[in-house]
Amino acid sequence: MVCGLGLLLNPQVHAQPPDSLRALWHDRSRSDSIRLRALYDLTWDGYVYSRPDSAILLGLEMRREARAAGLAYFDARASELMAAAEYVKGDLRTAILHYDTALALNERIGDREGTADVIGNQAGMYSVLGERDKALALYEKSRRIHEEVHDSLGIANDLNAIGAVHVARGDHARASDFYMQSIHLYQALHDESGMAVGQKNLGALFMRESDYAAALEHYRQALPLAEKLNNRQLTGQCLGEIGVCLEELGDTAAAMEHYQRSLAVRQQLDDRRGVANVQTRIGALWLKEGKLQPSMQALSQAVAIARAEELPWSLSAALTVQANVWQAKGDHRQALDLAQQAHAAALDAEDIIVERDALEAQVRSLRALHRWKEALDVQDRLTVLVDSMERDENKRTVLRNEYRFKYEQRAANDSLRHAMEAGRSALRTEQRVARERSIRNIIFALAVLALVVAVALRQRARVLRRTNAAIMDAQAKLVDSERQREAMEVRTKIARDIHDDLGGELTKITLLSSEAKRSLGRDPDAAASALTRIGDLSRTASATLHDVVNAVDPAKDNSADLVEHARLVAERMLDGSGVRSKLRFGHEGARTEIDPSVRQDLMLLLKEALNNALKHAGASEVTVGMAVADGRFSLNVADDGKGIPPDRPFGNGLANMRERAHRMRASFNIHTAPAAGCRVEVHGPLTS
Repeated sequence: MVCGLGLLLNPQVHAQPPDSLRALWHDRSRSDSIRLRALYDLTWDGYVYSRPDSAILLGLEMRREARAAGLAYFDARASELMAAAEYVKGDLRTAILHYDTALALNERIGDREGTADVIGNQAGMYSVLGERDKALALYEKSRRIHEEVHDSLGIANDLNAIGAVHVARGDHARASDFYMQSIHLYQALHDESGMAVGQKNLGALFMRESDYAAALEHYRQALPLAEKLNNRQLTGQCLGEIGVCLEELGDTAAAMEHYQRSLAVRQQLDDRRGVANVQTRIGALWLKEGKLQPSMQALSQAVAIARAEELPWSLSAALTVQANVWQAKGDHRQALDLAQQAHAAALDAEDIIVERDALEAQVRSLRALHRWKEALDVQDRLTVLVDSMERDENKRTVLRNEYRFKYEQRAANDSLRHAMEAGRSALRTEQRVARERSIRNIIFALAVLALVVAVALRQRARVLRRTNAAIMDAQAKLVDSERQREAMEVRTKIARDIHDDLGGELTKITLLSSEAKRSLGRDPDAAASALTRIGDLSRTASATLHDVVNAVDPAKDNSADLVEHARLVAERMLDGSGVRSKLRFGHEGARTEIDPSVRQDLMLLLKEALNNALKHAGASEVTVGMAVADGRFSLNVADDGKGIPPDRPFGNGLANMRERAHRMRASFNIHTAPAAGCRVEVHGPLTS
């Protein structure tokens, strides 16, 4: 079972290889539970991270089998598989919807551990989406359930995840508290992997605070654990960050040693991004020591990797340091060219820190070249950027101070009773000192209160603006979620309706097969007739199955696939009808997303129009046309048959067609006359 977003990023490895799991899944002599467990493991190990689209299809198959066997446990696991696959694809909103389904199933069967795991995964999704308050509430709920079922490892994972959310919110004091709680629990459980990750997280937290000595201590505790576990990814990260801390603390020799070790590990992992970033660190350190040639070699490698892998942040950082090397060499024209390239890459990366560094390098080069006007223009842009960064940092500082004040206030309240007990004797013997201390404390508290009130008043307008923006964003997300839910309901209804049709066709094939078998010896003509009907029904069933696949596949919800599907439907219905046909299908412009309900109604309109032309018109030629452009469609079906008499009222088929067109907000027109054929025209938008 998936247990928290962290495990989504590090899938477990099962003992059985995929081939044996596949054989076990197809072995019908096994129990349903064994087969479904094999399918779950096969999908998780072999498809979720490498082929997520295939994993979703296997999840749907697992859901169908689980529901047919009445196994709600595996029904929930199927939803979790599909959620994990959607996460890998980057569609977190759809992943959350699948987790909603899994959560309802787990709660129905009373699977408390499964419920907690799903809630933790949802919390991770919301944290990535920036909805941190919702993420915190869900993590706390997951932790309460893990405490109820005495799952200490689950509690530790929840504490670690809560700490990460507080880091993102800027509440570093509380984040540190949760990280320490998780580390203590991992230590009690002898979980070295959890301890390593917790120490690494604490190191990163102290680096954010620019406390490099404390960060170095925690990274040094994480490193031996990562090496012992042979976690090379974590080992490479810790070595690189230790190098940064040592460089900031002035020990450049040790910093270079750790950079080189980190580089070796990342090269073994073929971590191209990591290699480029470490090479940039090495180049910058060589430059700081005045060793320009080795610096240029390291930076050239970093630039080459960043360009090949299309890593704009890494490219900007490497080019900026490279520009500084050329400045040190005295070639300011080359330095300027590299700094300008670095600035373009920084804009692609949308990172203001590397953009600032690139602009600073440009200013230095322009001044050295005596291009004062250009230098002034770039300096103005740099000033605006730096001012923006300072304002953002001031906001974050105020927020951190507010969080720290509240945290320390809570801590003081918790320890107040103990402090009072410890100080009673001192208060009785030193009343005068206590009164003076109280007066000083009151004055200090009033000063703090005045400061807090002033800050609160100053920030009130900004808070209101952020709150309004958050409300608007929440409303937009709610609309998007509702649209996805409606799309899922449409697909479910489509699949259920077509499944009923397909079941009827298969039943007919079964009965005709029995009839053909009985007639084979005594009445060959009847047997041949039955076999012919079986062939016709098989083709119909195949076409219906094709419609099922198109109906439930979200990837087909676009204008180009709509035109192609319509063309295939028309060819299928006209093939073998004995009627001449002209097909004109066209699509212009880029693919656009369409609502699944519009696609279904449009296909049914086309089928109904063709069915009328072939069965009732007595036509010798049928013309079918569909054109899609600029988010609109045009459908035309014409025949040269007998037309519709003016005194004949329209039947249910035409009424249904008119109703579908109205539902799509499309125009619907019929042009007909006796012996002059009939033409059906439908025009409208591709979104309902």
